Amino acid sequence: MALADFAVSLVTFVAIYGLFALGLNLKFGFTGLIDFGHVAYFMVGGYVTAVLTMPAQVTGYDGLGGYALPAMLAVVPGGDVLGWLLGVAGGMVAAALVSLLVGVPTLRLREDYLAITALGIATILNEVVRNEQWLFNGPFGIRTVHQPASAAFPLGLGSFTLNLVVFGGLSVLVLAYAGYRVGRYVKDIDGTGAGLGLASVAILGGAIGALTRGGSLLVVGVALAVVGVVVLREAVRRSLEPERTLALVVALAVAAWYFVQPLLAASNPTVTLQTNVMFLFDPVAGPNGGLDYDRFFMLLSLGFLAGGYLWCQRTINSPYGRVLRAVRDDEDVPRALGKETFRYKIQALLFGSALAGAAGSLYTIHLGFISPDQFGAMITFFAFSSVIIGGTANNAGVVLGTAVFWAINSGTQFLNDYFPSEYAVKLAAARLIFIGALLIVILYYRPEGILGEQDYDINLPGDGPAPSRDETAAAAGGDADD
Repeated sequence: MALADFAVSLVTFVAIYGLFALGLNLKFGFTGLIDFGHVAYFMVGGYVTAVLTMPAQVTGYDGLGGYALPAMLAVVPGGDVLGWLLGVAGGMVAAALVSLLVGVPTLRLREDYLAITALGIATILNEVVRNEQWLFNGPFGIRTVHQPASAAFPLGLGSFTLNLVVFGGLSVLVLAYAGYRVGRYVKDIDGTGAGLGLASVAILGGAIGALTRGGSLLVVGVALAVVGVVVLREAVRRSLEPERTLALVVALAVAAWYFVQPLLAASNPTVTLQTNVMFLFDPVAGPNGGLDYDRFFMLLSLGFLAGGYLWCQRTINSPYGRVLRAVRDDEDVPRALGKETFRYKIQALLFGSALAGAAGSLYTIHLGFISPDQFGAMITFFAFSSVIIGGTANNAGVVLGTAVFWAINSGTQFLNDYFPSEYAVKLAAARLIFIGALLIVILYYRPEGILGEQDYDINLPGDGPAPSRDETAAAAGGDADD
């Protein structure tokens, strides 16, 4: 797989799991509901959307449906996408309704009992889907997953040059904007943090190079890795603003991994660099190149993530969100002010589960197959890890934490190429150990996560700009200088 294709897949995963984690953050981060069964709503959304959009009488499928919503609406312009969106809406509603059935009897429990009960209910739901074949085809799952607008792809504009200019140009603009944003953020970094940060990236890069070559360089690689971590720690410790130092280190590491590292082993560095820079343009998509379905689906997933993020931001930065946080901090306070806190907790559970249902719908399309084995309890704990890494009760932090988690979990899969195949399982476990160690380090140095809890700016009733001295005097009928 080319690196650009891997990056497209990684960004798609981050978008889907970011949406999933935003739903968990609404429950856990902002309302204080510990839902260890969050994956159940992810599963419900995926299954219901698949059943509502798949055609009827599919060979090898013995469950409910399909209801073929896209085919039913094909007579209207855009009916294929409209039918799929209705399927996604159905998945979100189904996930919310299931969470309502779960929440009514469980939300009055204490936090730890709620967490255990939610985990138990999610396990039961998974077993029901697995063993009741009449429901969703049991362990055989659903292999006919509708992909919206797939007939329009690969999407081209006529000539190879025009496709290259348009789709490649869009790619360059996206990278340029990302670089501009990072540059603005790190431009005020202090010299000590910048110098030590650059040194740590160089040393860790050398360590990875030595480790991947193996043999006698293995010891050198381990030694360089230790030195690199120590230098990075000093960079963060001595920096006046550690966040900017970490941002610079991460940006340089990503740039080195995506742009520089592929050139070292490329037979044609120019083509390799062009492919990575113009990541939206696929030269083998159709006779003249263009935009393939994977890249379109990445953009679609990012659109869903942006919509979910903006909705969460708008909700939290409102009086309604203030009540949710009050429920989290001390439920007796809003109750004493006349707020029906149980109703707010139920609503937070519904909204968070609906977001998980939407993420499940996207996840189903991305994999093209759905079965109960894909929805183990580990998925919920992946989302908790993302929330803790980025910052609890911080929507931007959750998206950042999801990106960090999946960059480590998926990016380190390249290590499999440098070890015998019998070590693949051990390497997968080693990646999770590394993520666990990262969690411990973050909780030790930044218990609130990388970004911490976000700030809020909500005007209270009667709030407004303070009147000037002249305005006060005029209101009193006097002179300001009296």
